[in-house]
Amino acid sequence: MRDFVTCLEFLTRLRFSHRTDWRDDDFSRSVPYFPLVGLVMGFFMGAVNYGLYYLHTPDLMRAVMLILAELLIIGALMYDGFMDTSDGVFSARDRERMLEIMKDSHVGSNAVIALVCIVLLKVAAYTTLEPVKLSYALVAMYVCTRTFMVSYIINYPYPRKQGIGLMFKAYAKPWYTYVAFGLCAALTAACGLPYLYTALAAFGLCQFIARFLTGQLGGLTGDTYGFLTECGVVIYLMCAIYII
Repeated sequence: MRDFVTCLEFLTRLRFSHRTDWRDDDFSRSVPYFPLVGLVMGFFMGAVNYGLYYLHTPDLMRAVMLILAELLIIGALMYDGFMDTSDGVFSARDRERMLEIMKDSHVGSNAVIALVCIVLLKVAAYTTLEPVKLSYALVAMYVCTRTFMVSYIINYPYPRKQGIGLMFKAYAKPWYTYVAFGLCAALTAACGLPYLYTALAAFGLCQFIARFLTGQLGGLTGDTYGFLTECGVVIYLMCAIYII
């Protein structure tokens, strides 16, 4: 339970403890619980979507409210990584300079444009999918995108000697991948087989992006975990439009 709470408190805005003594192995041991944290996220977001639909909220307003609910419940951690990575990778500089830009706290034009695009794509997907199906898709999507993070953490090198992402990778075991993906498959299939097929398509596309980033940066950092997760959200939703 302690490791699950560690994961939940790091990846969301939910707080159940008042811990101040965090250790690297605490974060690493929490990695297998990523799918369960995704389930919590998806449950909240799916419930918000269904509640807004039940209240006959117009589609565009419902989509915008879902974005606000995401920020309130989950937070902007993944957006932060998405923006930092966009600034670095799209700068067209050499590898070392890209990594330096990603560490810079200032926000550049590449990050702003990328953020606007990703939010617009989410809104477009939320208004395109049927409301009831969207609630199930949100559950499956959050479970899957957080599970995909386990693959990024364990199976790709880390290009820096220190960083938040390294805390998750340092003591993580290869078998965490099997546990996480087993949970993911069961939880996603419970939503319906089309949601599982969508997950397979999204996973393949996300792995392609992960390999591209690894080629650019020499590995994946904590920021790229956020970038890949936000890309995974949009990819899953876009695939769902055609598959579900």
